[in-house]
Amino acid sequence: MKKFIASLLGIIIALICVIRTTHTPSPNTIDWYADGSKVEIHGIIADEPDRRPMQTKYTIAVDQVLDGYGTVIKGLAGNVLVTDRRMWPEYHFGDRITATGILEKPEKIETFYYDRYLSRYDIYSVMYRSEIRTNAPEAPGPPLRRKLYSLKSRFEQQINRLYPEPHASFMAGLLTGSRRGIPDDLMEAFNNTGLTHIIAISGYNITIVIAIISSLLFWLPLKIRFFPAAVAIIVFTIFVGASAAVVRAAIMGILGLIALQSGRVSDVRLAILWTAFFMIAWNPKVLWYDAGFQLSFLAVIGLTELSTLLDRIFSRVPKTLAIRESLQMTVAAQIAAVPLIIILFGRFSLIAPLANLLVTPIIPLAMLFGAMGTVVSFGIFPLGQLIAYLGWACLEWIIGVANISSKIPFASIDIDIPSWILIPYYVFLFTMCRAVAPSPPATTVQACSLQPLSPET
Repeated sequence: MKKFIASLLGIIIALICVIRTTHTPSPNTIDWYADGSKVEIHGIIADEPDRRPMQTKYTIAVDQVLDGYGTVIKGLAGNVLVTDRRMWPEYHFGDRITATGILEKPEKIETFYYDRYLSRYDIYSVMYRSEIRTNAPEAPGPPLRRKLYSLKSRFEQQINRLYPEPHASFMAGLLTGSRRGIPDDLMEAFNNTGLTHIIAISGYNITIVIAIISSLLFWLPLKIRFFPAAVAIIVFTIFVGASAAVVRAAIMGILGLIALQSGRVSDVRLAILWTAFFMIAWNPKVLWYDAGFQLSFLAVIGLTELSTLLDRIFSRVPKTLAIRESLQMTVAAQIAAVPLIIILFGRFSLIAPLANLLVTPIIPLAMLFGAMGTVVSFGIFPLGQLIAYLGWACLEWIIGVANISSKIPFASIDIDIPSWILIPYYVFLFTMCRAVAPSPPATTVQACSLQPLSPET
């Protein structure tokens, strides 16, 4: 009876979530007027601007439109992704702006479903070229997010003062999750060697946040430390952009903290299931349209379920400098995620385990010296610059590994497999885990927020 009630409740919640997020155009939504005509929209910048070398993309929450016939329509709802190619002046989160351009609906780009990708963010219309102006550049948005985005911008500007390119963009990716400015050739090297994931903020960073807060508040009881640690996780998640991998790690980290506070040890499988439940309940579209969400969960499932399967295979690998652990985690994540990676990107990196083995131990040092150097440089710039040199050396090693590894013949191969292969593959994998591997041990918050090593997350 309990199982029946739980199943029924799950179905009801699923239906409510799908209905809540299903979008239907109407005269009260801005995409109703996205017919390829030139319009003027009025609204507020509702998210952090996506600044790139040649353009800036703004998500505008529209409340008014002036259509091509000169009719002013007020009381609208919905978001428009507006592209500004002038780059100046810069606008910020919370600013009220007016944008003029061709309003249209996003469409599929070759094999990329751009419309589905944008629907995750509740965006159903775009303006690829626009003229933007404002009469109130200082219009206040939500104060906390506005201050966080301002702090993030200042932090990235300081990184640019300390590091040359491409090291500056790379360090910004490690510390804030920003990928803008990274040269195409370096990104291609990361893709070929399965190192793209190191730029994506994920569970490893959440673990660092928890460790820092716990260390600073060591003199407080464990139960009191929970609240500042949880707040720090939430603030950090917003600060770096709240991607699927970060949200996943943040929820699992908070669940682990709750387990520690209650005196119980967190079970990995339950943490994964509850995290997936919360994220899908908030936005069901991530399950189908968010590759980061899919690969992040497959990677962390591979880490928890397949690691014990690989114990015997890697038993002779030395444990020095965590070589065995790094290699074992990389292979486990690869096994779990590789079919979906091939289907999504048509590429498979053969060199990824070796490249990750050479790079993974250096990433914490790069982040440590990068963060310390940037923070210190705000007060004493020469000292911060000196510390930053150590971070530069770490980045230079990682870039060198990526460039050299990507030039090895067959480092990455193009491959195409049908999507139906996922079903028998994961059924076989599940059967193997059930037959050979014991249940994953209960773990603490650190293991709950391990960084997935999938090459595309």
